[in-house]
This record gives sequence, structure tokens and C-alpha cells, in this order.
Amino acid sequence: MTTRAVSFWLNPQELSFQSEQELPHLADVVVIGGGITGISTAYWLSHLGLRPVVLERGDLACGATGRNGGHFVFGTNQSFKDSVEAHGLADTLALWDFTQQSAQLLRDLAHQHNIDCDLRFNRLVYLAMAPAQAQSLQESCELMMSHDLAVKYWDKKEVDQNTQCSSFLAATVEPHHAQLWPAKLVVGLAKAAQQQQAHIQTQVEVQAVTRQAEGFSIMTNQGEIQTKAVVYATNALSYHLLPTLKGVIVPVRGQAIATAPTSQLFDFDWCLSNDTGYAIQRQDGRIIFGGMRWKSPTKEIGIEDDSTLEPLVGEGLKAFLRDTFPPLNDVAIEYEWTGIMGFTADENPLIGELPGRPGEYISAGYTGHGMPVAIAAGKAIAEQISGSAQTPIPKPFRPERFLLT
Repeated sequence: MTTRAVSFWLNPQELSFQSEQELPHLADVVVIGGGITGISTAYWLSHLGLRPVVLERGDLACGATGRNGGHFVFGTNQSFKDSVEAHGLADTLALWDFTQQSAQLLRDLAHQHNIDCDLRFNRLVYLAMAPAQAQSLQESCELMMSHDLAVKYWDKKEVDQNTQCSSFLAATVEPHHAQLWPAKLVVGLAKAAQQQQAHIQTQVEVQAVTRQAEGFSIMTNQGEIQTKAVVYATNALSYHLLPTLKGVIVPVRGQAIATAPTSQLFDFDWCLSNDTGYAIQRQDGRIIFGGMRWKSPTKEIGIEDDSTLEPLVGEGLKAFLRDTFPPLNDVAIEYEWTGIMGFTADENPLIGELPGRPGEYISAGYTGHGMPVAIAAGKAIAEQISGSAQTPIPKPFRPERFLLT
């Protein structure tokens, strides 16, 4: 069977939206980007009575949102232990709570608006393949348990039994995790936002944002729009409109594969503890597996092209599944794709108003963990713009830490 170089999540989907035939001339807020961040922000802005316009240069979810691994990971990007060492316990727990809020919002929105996005809450298992990784997992696990966070440790015997595989030395098990069809979530949320008077325009490329005496002029390939506030929901590509972010948010290309439906091997989702691989097995039996960037000479850093594949990474993904899990030795790979992530030096996103730039907001730089943050981030930014802030943004997420003025 021929592997299709297209994201499983984007094939096929109705991802083109035109709320109006022509671009509106005025908006309360212009949101640049039609992924989960931009659509979440527009949803919450319209929920609060504002009339946002979303401008997306391609189709909805065509960037990182529609090209990821389908994970919704609770907690911190770093290990819990590393996060505590970097930010302190209070701020680490605030990061954890922020993702829990986002997960509850996801659950509520999917239910309220009948969004069929294959949402499934499940366990997440971090797997160690080397002694140092096993030790690091155990240390983080013990620290998390000491602060009453739900987590469990599997030794070698337990991990062998639970994975039916002898390649792993240890694992930690976190009971809170979700998998979903990200593009379907975005489409469902976009429809709900439209019903609340949000305008969503795809195939509109923003060329420049210019500050004026009152608000901003947004120049696009389809004309100009005036607005009082602007939100950059542009993740890895944010520096194209905000040059001060060049080097702050770095593009990194990820790659993933989807197998043909196969027998159920896992009753949990999993990640390799050194962050080189991550997988879910969907309810239809397909395994979505991404990672292995280290196979590329460049580690895929600085690459913005999501239309091509890196053969070395692709072979690494396929070989890992074949070599690690014997039942997958002959499984067909039906899809393979790439997507562009935005990485920051401290692995945390930038969320909130840009320092020294009143009226300009950002939520970007997720370092591969945008899904569990974006819904709550959109709500927090919408509340800041409307003056009804209820969702506190954790200190490690605030843009001023990078002195962007």
C-alpha cells in the first residue's frame, strides 16, 4: 500500500470557512491564525460579546494543529522535577492546573456543542529505555507523589507485563490524558464561534500589522481591516509579523505516521521518556506515532516546510514500531506527514499581552504541547481583551520574560 504524504487528521475535512463574501473592514479584534489557538480565542471573544475576525492564510487547522500526534497531555513540558528546579513548586503546580483547566474546557465544549472529535480520556505512560531515563522517571514520580499528584511507577517486571515488550526498563503512569481528532475539534469550535457572531476567513494572508493612533491596520492579500486589538495565534511563524520573536520562537519540524487499523496493543497512550517518540492507538485500531527528529542531521531545527518528508526520520519511526513491538512487524503505514512546531528556550509558550505593545497579544511557542494549553490560553487572552480576566496566566508563560520590547 502506498503511504500518503498527507496528515491523517486533514484527509478529508471541510476546512475552508468564509463567514462573509468579502473581508470585513472593521473588527473588534483580529485573530491571526486558524488553528486551535486562534479558533479558541475567537470562540471566547465572541462568547464575551466581542466581534472577532479570524484570518487564516490557508485552511483551518492546516498548521501544527492538524499535523500533530493527537495527544492532549496534562502537566508541564519539562519533567515535573526539572520544572520545579526551573520555576519553583508554586509555578509548576500553576502550570499543571492550567492544563487541567484546559482539559475541563475541552470536555465541556465538546459536550455543549456536540463536537464529535473522537475525544477519549485515557492514561499516559512515559517509557524509559535507558537506566538514566528510568532513574529520572522515578525521581519525578516520587516528587509528584509527595505533592499529591496522581502518578504511578512501573518497574521492569510491570512495564514488561503492561507493554508485552521487553525493550523498556521502567515507566510512569499518569491517569489524566486525552486523545482526539484535532481538526474536527477546530471545525466544531469554529462553527460554534460563528453562531456567536465571530467571522472566520480562510485563504487570507496577513502581510503587515501597523499601529495607528487608535488601534491597528491589518493589511492582507484581500484588503485592509481596522481593529482595536490583534492576537497572534501563529506559533512557529510568529516572527514573520513580529521580527523581535526571531530566535525566541524557533521553527522545528515534526514527523508522524499512521498505521492501518490493527489489533488493540495498548490500553494507554505513551511517550518515550527522552521525548523522541509519542503514540496513541485510536479506537479504530490505527496507531499514530511521531517523533524521531534526532535521526535527521539538522534535528529538523529551523525548518518551516511541512510539505515534504525527511526519509531518515520516516524510516526511524517505522523501524521503531517494527523492532520494538513484534505484532507490528508487518503492519502497513498508510499516512506520513510533517508539521511545524514552535520551540522556546525554556520549553514554555508565550501567552498574554506583548510587553510595550498595548493591544497586541500572543499565544505561541508551545514546544510541541499546544493542544493542552491553547483552549485555556484563548480564554485567558479573550478575558484580558474584554477586561473580564478570570483565567490567570502562569508566570512561566508570560511574554515579558523574554524582554521583547
